[in-house]
Amino acid sequence: MQDVKAEREFYDTLFTEKPENEHITFGYDELYELAFPDPPAGLLLDLGCGTGAHTIRLARRGYDVVGVELTFAGAQSARKRLLSEGFNPMVIIADAEQLPFRDGAFHTVWAALLLHHFPVLDRLPREIRRVTQHRVVTFEPNSGNFLTWLAFNVINPIWTIKTATKNQRSLSPGQVRRLLAGLGFKRFSVHFIDRGWSDRAGFLRRAFRLATAVLPERFRANKFLLTASI
Repeated sequence: MQDVKAEREFYDTLFTEKPENEHITFGYDELYELAFPDPPAGLLLDLGCGTGAHTIRLARRGYDVVGVELTFAGAQSARKRLLSEGFNPMVIIADAEQLPFRDGAFHTVWAALLLHHFPVLDRLPREIRRVTQHRVVTFEPNSGNFLTWLAFNVINPIWTIKTATKNQRSLSPGQVRRLLAGLGFKRFSVHFIDRGWSDRAGFLRRAFRLATAVLPERFRANKFLLTASI
């Protein structure tokens, strides 16, 4: 099960010290072009919105976004970012496994770098399905990438990486697809994508990609974007 206390404490500290912290360093627009080929429709839930990195960018693209964040510090930052640009600051503090919304409240759920914070994926996928009317989009660290798998699935459970919580594990698209398919989702699409956690890791990422240049992208990219419809 997820250690919610450890999760909250880690991100309360991080988001208090860095109120506009963003977990990826580039390429947001490419993600949205892949995830949202159609014009905005209905409410979009940014589940696990952090400091609002995606919330504000999706609002700029015309989406009616509701942000949900576990920590006060993150929710406060996301709210301020929305207010500063004249958007309705619909951001609440809630546990992603126990959402305060009615069934089918959202046309689309955007869950970016969220699922991998749950060592056991049982309640969270069911809750996402409960509030989703049409589509879900997930963006997660790819366990097919050896460095990502080693860091999250071998080292982190034992020593806890300084820049992560002990809850985090990398995932495979197949694993996420099976979970969502079992809940009635279908019409899946997967894109493998490289996105850095921080610029400090840029050299290591480039070296890894050079060393693995002949491998398929599913073994090279450190993240994947998966979409599914009901």
